[in-house]
Amino acid sequence: MGYQLNFRVLSQYSDLFLSGIVLTGKISLGAMVISFILGIVLAIMRQSKNKIARRIAGLWVEVLRNTPFLIQLFFFYYGLPQFGIYVDALTVGIVALGINASAPNCEVIRSGLLAIKTGYYEASAALGFSKLQNFLFVVLPISLRLAFKPLTSNFVNLVLTSSVCYSITLMEIMGVAKTVSARSNRPFEIYLILLISYTLFTYAVSFIAKAIDKRIEIRL
Repeated sequence: MGYQLNFRVLSQYSDLFLSGIVLTGKISLGAMVISFILGIVLAIMRQSKNKIARRIAGLWVEVLRNTPFLIQLFFFYYGLPQFGIYVDALTVGIVALGINASAPNCEVIRSGLLAIKTGYYEASAALGFSKLQNFLFVVLPISLRLAFKPLTSNFVNLVLTSSVCYSITLMEIMGVAKTVSARSNRPFEIYLILLISYTLFTYAVSFIAKAIDKRIEIRL
């Protein structure tokens, strides 16, 4: 007898799915903020004239880009308690994902900094801007606008990577799917819903980002 699709069984778990979607949103949004801020700091360090700052930022990026996120997540969740540092799973998920995403964000923002033409520096100097004012009010805003589109791809990837957080007991949408699949014995329907949910989630991020990009687009 063929497999019979039955989505009605999922209705009793609608609240659980909704809570999972909300938690995925919290993890993703928190990680985006952390990764964006860290990305800016690391990009500045990589462009610094200070060798130590450049090496620290370079090592940070290389370690994060060359190790699996799951290992990084386990390092924070299972490793830190060995030194008496206890943090709840949600905080660990947000911070670990934010740190992981800071590496690609650093490279994207750095490329934006490198794209700034010398004419902008000369113009701001002629207006009497100090080096700090030039960087804060001219160079950084322009470089972030140039980097916005590739940053969007990084943020979409961050949302998808957040699914790994179920491995530290977080009941985000992936964790909910595994639980409901085991309870209902309807894995096909559950994971189909999961595929659709992540597609809609990432499409929403892309749609919002494209709308913003059209308003801030700049050509050098």
